[in-house]
Amino acid sequence: MPEKWRRRETSAAEAGSRCRFEPPHYSKVAPVMMRRSFHFRLFGSASCALLVVGLFGILLAAGCQKKQETKTSGEKVKITYWNTMGTLESEALPSLVDGFMVKNPDIQVVLEKVPFYEARSKFEQGIKVGVAPDVFRTDRFWLADFIRSGQVEELPLDALKDELSDLIPFARQVVTVNEKVWGLPQSVDCLCLLYNKAHFQEAGVTPPEDYDSFRAAAGKLTDAGTGRYGFFLNPDAWWFEPFLFAFGGRYFSPNGTFDLTSDQTVKALQFLLDLKETEKAVPPVSLRSNAYDLMMQSFQNGQVSMILNGPWSIRPALAGSAFKDRSENLGVAQLPKGPQGRFSPVGVQSLIIPKGCRNSAAALRFMKFLCSEGVESALSKTNFGIPARKSLFSDPELKNDPFLRPFIEQMQTGDTSENRIQTSRLYVIVGEFLMKILNGDLAPRDGLKDLEAAWKAKP
Repeated sequence: MPEKWRRRETSAAEAGSRCRFEPPHYSKVAPVMMRRSFHFRLFGSASCALLVVGLFGILLAAGCQKKQETKTSGEKVKITYWNTMGTLESEALPSLVDGFMVKNPDIQVVLEKVPFYEARSKFEQGIKVGVAPDVFRTDRFWLADFIRSGQVEELPLDALKDELSDLIPFARQVVTVNEKVWGLPQSVDCLCLLYNKAHFQEAGVTPPEDYDSFRAAAGKLTDAGTGRYGFFLNPDAWWFEPFLFAFGGRYFSPNGTFDLTSDQTVKALQFLLDLKETEKAVPPVSLRSNAYDLMMQSFQNGQVSMILNGPWSIRPALAGSAFKDRSENLGVAQLPKGPQGRFSPVGVQSLIIPKGCRNSAAALRFMKFLCSEGVESALSKTNFGIPARKSLFSDPELKNDPFLRPFIEQMQTGDTSENRIQTSRLYVIVGEFLMKILNGDLAPRDGLKDLEAAWKAKP
């Protein structure tokens, strides 16, 4: 999932306290069940060790060069894996890793869960002070920056022929720069429409095929008197893209000029604002912070009928009171079509080896295991994830799963042409102004002009 999710996770009580409108339904939300919620581990002791080494005039190399370069006969190679999967996603990992160590008795793997929100900065800091892991799970938007800054080891093509040949094309493109491979994709993701089937049946609506029927459905599903709303706006650039591109908007023109201030972008924004202000189909809550938390809580508890989200949200959704004992009420469908077609952003999670890692051979062996057909299949079936291996798309158990099938279809049929030009910096800037526009703090055209100025002003 991408770096754009930078909002701090909060408790349900904290999230509710920020709502402008707090009917009883929103003040009694379940605990937050977000993707990538971990206990953050500081590494102050390692930093202190570095200072001591510095007193003796020894320059500590970056990356995982802190580890022993050689080992005595019979001694295990110890490697550390920083995993950024969520708590529920990670449940199946320890037993899989135990199986790896049984088959590879010369390697000891230490698993460390790292909060997705903190992972990039922790990795970059770890590189600086010499406490980086041997294997790191990275988002596609971080990887490009890691490569440019020389923080990643190039991977040997001859050792990865089978894995690379089985990757979906977009995943292969993400890890390939200047005809060199820098990572091994493990999973991909996209957005789909998640909806409450019981609400749909009550309102007499079906999953919308286009955004006109989406708007109509959102209105019919809304009953402000009971605190139920048709849709929740998540003011984040990644969640805005299905609307932006479906209405004909784009980030840049063919000649590279910033083009997010177009009439098409305004139409996409106005569509969302109409859902909120005209149809009154969106909860009247502040979108300035913790919008993702509120979106998931509201959907889990049945106060919202439709959201856009990725496959990582299936298990948390099923744990909510609206679906916990009624999993058949959870529906997943492809995104609606707009005037220019159907579009979803695509995420890629890859495994990399930090620059200078002295256990790179063992690290590569472990990476190949984590990206093998068996492991990707097991994780996908447990977590409703989308494997990066295209051969697994034909697995009957995966392609026929009612929750996962729409995501696979979305990946195969949705337009991904715009997925090559986003950057983490672009997402941050767009997200800042998108929040202000959708929250009603700025008019669409004024907000887009300010956004353009901010983009041009930053290096």
